[in-house]
Amino acid sequence: MDLIKYLFEKPVLNGRMARWTLLLAEFDIKYIPLKAIKGQAVFDFLADNAILERPTTHTTTLPDIGILNIVNEYWELYFDGASNYRGCGVGILLISPSGDHTPLSIKLDFDVTNNAAEYKACLYGLQAALVLKIQNLMVYGDSSLIINQDNQFADALAKLSPLVNIPPYMDTLSVVVERRSEPAYINTITSDDEENQEPWYRSIINFKTTGEYPPNIEKRGKGALRHLASQFVLEMGQLLKKTPQGTLLMCVNHKKGQE
Repeated sequence: MDLIKYLFEKPVLNGRMARWTLLLAEFDIKYIPLKAIKGQAVFDFLADNAILERPTTHTTTLPDIGILNIVNEYWELYFDGASNYRGCGVGILLISPSGDHTPLSIKLDFDVTNNAAEYKACLYGLQAALVLKIQNLMVYGDSSLIINQDNQFADALAKLSPLVNIPPYMDTLSVVVERRSEPAYINTITSDDEENQEPWYRSIINFKTTGEYPPNIEKRGKGALRHLASQFVLEMGQLLKKTPQGTLLMCVNHKKGQE
């Protein structure tokens, strides 16, 4: 890990530990887990004590050597069902041998128990596998829910479907999951000349300094601003954000943040 990153992620380090970390940074020290050391010792022992004489009782060819070259490609099916006061639904995730994910979320317009929802999810998943003409399939149910991340995807889909309001004239509703690499307020900056623009936290500073709200703000926006401002402190004109661990983070504008 980068030294500066390590120090910033460990704000509770005492002075002695921080000084040791800085002093040791100039040396090329590499941390190796203890298990890796033990495993390497076994490998070194086997290499140093190799059998020099080849046994004469064994043949050099293996029987059925062609079977070792067969790759058993199979699909994976993860399913889960959910039943609560909002409704019932199932989540299904099919993973191809190449790693392609096919998620399915089905909303049930009839009441079932949690166990029945699990059975429905398994049946619908098998039906989807038949439609795709899948020959080899590994099915993972509720027993793999905790240890398998892909089944968490199926669990999320099962919980999502009861919350979705599908119009009566539609049978399918598409859900799009996107990724954003920057906060939303950065995308609102359109001008390249940022020196003349107000920083994103100007409203928070004005509220903490004068108690005034921005012009033309609604009642709901005032409550949101009060709640947001409670997470910041103002010291010597500098706005700082409080973390749950008690660390104060300095707020900077977009240009300073890029630097």
